[in-house]
Amino acid sequence: MLGPAFALGSSLSYGTADFIGGTASRRVGSLPYVSCMQLINVVIAAGWTAVSGEPVPGVVAIAAAAGAGIAITIAVWAFFEAMVIGTMSIVAPVSASGVAIPVAVGLFHRERPSAIQVVGLVVVVVGVVLVSLTTARRVSTGSGAGLGLALLAAVTSGLFLWLMAPASRGGVAWSVFIARAIPALLLALAVAYRRPSLSGFSEPGNVVLAVVAAILAFGGLSLYALATLHGELSIVSVLASLAPVVTVVLAYWFIGERLLGVQRVGVIAVLIGTAALSA
Repeated sequence: MLGPAFALGSSLSYGTADFIGGTASRRVGSLPYVSCMQLINVVIAAGWTAVSGEPVPGVVAIAAAAGAGIAITIAVWAFFEAMVIGTMSIVAPVSASGVAIPVAVGLFHRERPSAIQVVGLVVVVVGVVLVSLTTARRVSTGSGAGLGLALLAAVTSGLFLWLMAPASRGGVAWSVFIARAIPALLLALAVAYRRPSLSGFSEPGNVVLAVVAAILAFGGLSLYALATLHGELSIVSVLASLAPVVTVVLAYWFIGERLLGVQRVGVIAVLIGTAALSA
């Protein structure tokens, strides 16, 4: 039960971070926002690694953590760029399709979920598709670039969900630190090269949003790393990928973005499937 519980906690943390970040990135720009968030995460992760006492992981775990960090950075950048182009409730569910990657890897390694968990997995996937049906059509007719960025976020987030499993076996604190440190370096180089305006951070409210979102994102990554150690990848990856659904619901509750009838059915299906997966 720990694996599903950690994975659900991860999706709640990430979904909330994405909702807050969607607002902040529109105000300060995608690159400055993601760079700031990564820097805050590196500081927190460095402190955790220092006090954890974990030994330095092997080459395979380091490479997997680095790959996961680069993948999630691209995913976050693509996600927030798509957010700037479209609306949260349109872009967020499309990015969830990347979960097919870790599910396929888990089944390839002969993971055997129970019958009720298999049913739950199918129901969750169907629910996400229902949430995304009108979404994909509206993005494609409104902006091809938005759809392309959402799909890029899907693929790279799927790679992240897969790579964090072998990375975490080398030590959770180290995997989180490496997954944050390398992308932070790359983003620092990108900021130095592109020199985007940082004027948005002159407003204290935007700084607060970035810090809160960064802390939530750090919690989401850490909880998912723990989930991969306590549950089957084909299950915990699906539960952790529900972050976009959380974002959609928050957008509906707090800023009034509409949920169409088919999307409401999808959300209900996700909740039912999640309960089955957690059984």
